[in-house]
Amino acid sequence: MGTARDIALIFLSLEALVMALIPLALFSGLAYGVYRLHKLARQYLKLGQVYAQKAHAYVEQASRKIVNPLIEVHATARMTTTMAEKIVSRRSR
Repeated sequence: MGTARDIALIFLSLEALVMALIPLALFSGLAYGVYRLHKLARQYLKLGQVYAQKAHAYVEQASRKIVNPLIEVHATARMTTTMAEKIVSRRSR
């Protein structure tokens, strides 16, 4: 009776070992996949960074083309206002 009990305990222990090995195998497979893809990810991330920098330069250039005329109009209006205020302030003295 004691021998059967020991054999059953061994089989239950093996079942628990197998159940513990499954997550360990999945986790190690995931770690191996990340290790293998690390070089590819670095290459593609550098490429993505280059494209992002190009997109940023295009957006910056387009926004400057749109805003520069508005800035010039505002600067001209402000200069005219300032000159008119100085002329009026001299006459009022």
